[in-house]
Amino acid sequence: MKFRLILSLLFDKAQKISGNRRWGISFLCLSAIFLIILPEAIAWRNISQYFNFFSSLPVLAYLLTIFSMLGLWYALFNNYGLAWLLTFVPISLLAQINYMKYVNGNKPLFPWDILIVSEGLKAANSMSDPRTVVMLVLGISLAGLLAAIIIIPLLPRLPLKFRKRTIIFIISLLVIIGIECGERFHITPPKSDNIFVSAPDLTNEYHRKGFLVAFLNNITAIPKIYAENYSKETIKKIVDGLPMAKNSESDRNFRPDIIVFVSESFFDMTKLPSVEYSAPVNPYFQELKKQNYVKWFSPTFGGKTANAEFELITGFPLALFSPQIVPYRLYARRETSSIASVLSSLANYKTVMIHPYYRNFWSRDTVVPNLGFDEFISLENMKHTDKRGEFISDDSLVSEALDVLEREKGPVFLYLMTIQNHYPFKAGRYDNYDDAIKVNSAKLNEKENGILESYANGLLDSDRALRRLVEHIKTNSTKPTLILFLGDHLPTLEGDQIYDKLGYKLDDGNLSRYTVDGVVWSNYPLVDLKNNAGYQMCYLPMKTLQWARQPMSAYFRFLEKLSEDYSVLNAEGIYDSNFNEVPTRDFFSSETAYTMRHLVYDLLFGKAYSTQGYEKSTPAR
Repeated sequence: MKFRLILSLLFDKAQKISGNRRWGISFLCLSAIFLIILPEAIAWRNISQYFNFFSSLPVLAYLLTIFSMLGLWYALFNNYGLAWLLTFVPISLLAQINYMKYVNGNKPLFPWDILIVSEGLKAANSMSDPRTVVMLVLGISLAGLLAAIIIIPLLPRLPLKFRKRTIIFIISLLVIIGIECGERFHITPPKSDNIFVSAPDLTNEYHRKGFLVAFLNNITAIPKIYAENYSKETIKKIVDGLPMAKNSESDRNFRPDIIVFVSESFFDMTKLPSVEYSAPVNPYFQELKKQNYVKWFSPTFGGKTANAEFELITGFPLALFSPQIVPYRLYARRETSSIASVLSSLANYKTVMIHPYYRNFWSRDTVVPNLGFDEFISLENMKHTDKRGEFISDDSLVSEALDVLEREKGPVFLYLMTIQNHYPFKAGRYDNYDDAIKVNSAKLNEKENGILESYANGLLDSDRALRRLVEHIKTNSTKPTLILFLGDHLPTLEGDQIYDKLGYKLDDGNLSRYTVDGVVWSNYPLVDLKNNAGYQMCYLPMKTLQWARQPMSAYFRFLEKLSEDYSVLNAEGIYDSNFNEVPTRDFFSSETAYTMRHLVYDLLFGKAYSTQGYEKSTPAR
């Protein structure tokens, strides 16, 4: 009752003010000023950048955009106050989201980020207090209601005749279309004196053009790889020049089960100095490490599993793409070649991905089938869903995997992606478990020790799950089996803070920030395993096929040859097979990079000419 009375008083007051001509003109001017200055201020909150933008030429495009959007709503509703509200509120909301994203990830809001609204809400529900989400929604709704009640009556309606409104609508629409179809983000085309191609820096484009114009520019213009001579003839020439795979003469009847076990945020934390454990944190990993250890270089740090997954499944290096995008979600919108599709097409494998989280997270419900997997088992259709801490346990994931191995009589390719040890590593996450270990460092405070302890217990559970998987196969399976175990990226431990306090240097000039640890196990002899330099994750599909002695597609044959000269293809640096850094420009100006760009373009954006000729006459499952 009191709330209704307050709203009524506010509305009456606004009506009286709006009847005053002087106040009407004042509010009209203020509304225009706020509409101009506030969105960009909200989007960045950086005074220097703010003034640089408003003193540059791109501000003209921004002003045209703002007033054209206002004109559209004005023409539709014939009410300036309502038009102002419908313009200001959505733009300011997007600007606020842009700021939050930029602060947390140093990247602005892109149109394609809208694709993950639903998965973002699910993540917020499971990784934070659900009450926060509810309060946020209620707060925004209430603010919108109050704004409508107060602001619309304060601002003059300024009604116009239909003809004038039609003219305003047409002009405004043409301006917005012109801005949206204006200068787009693109891969820098090669200069006349070389074939160097660089990925676009979208963040700089946002700073230069302003948030709103840059956002509109890219609504229908997702950046692609530049392939200057793409044609069927070009791809055929490239493929014809590729060497045969090293295992091309292998026994085609040899088809081991293949398991790629990716543990969320796993790395060998025994490398962290000045940390004490009440019990070994990854004893089985250390045991396997003595036999077949492999160092992998992830394209990401602290998150964005989808970027690592993109390399691990497709073999396409993230270094080819703009660092501000997630190719996994944006580009795999059609059938795309991957290790799964190759094993299915060339060796008749049953291909299965298991991930104990929502199936639409990172758009996996669309991407996984497009990558050639026959089956995707997710949280919604898992039989084993016991939790450990906040998420489904790694042990449950292994139970699900063992069910598949038991069910399938023919060769199986299993891609396992865990969730248990996902950020945030809140202190006390495993306090209720008797088998949890204690972790402590004199260099850390109580909160930091709690975070490290939660991470360590997730690591230990992943180690236990790995042991269970391998020992089960040793005891119960007569089929040849290959298992690759690795992390997707290093964990964020209060950002870099805990690493720094412990004296573990992430930025040491050797890509330690991106170095994850892995092991390979098999119940048959392996060849060509040793590589002291390690491998970029994009090589994993090729190395898996190599170690499993399975046929390769043209692209993986290219990677096999490439790995002899380059071990790391990371956005932070290119390294040769001896781990000597190669100037980025030299690599991307090379014939090798030209070949790689055209093959990846062919598979991701083109006609997939390089896949034509796949053999289909493979042994039955």
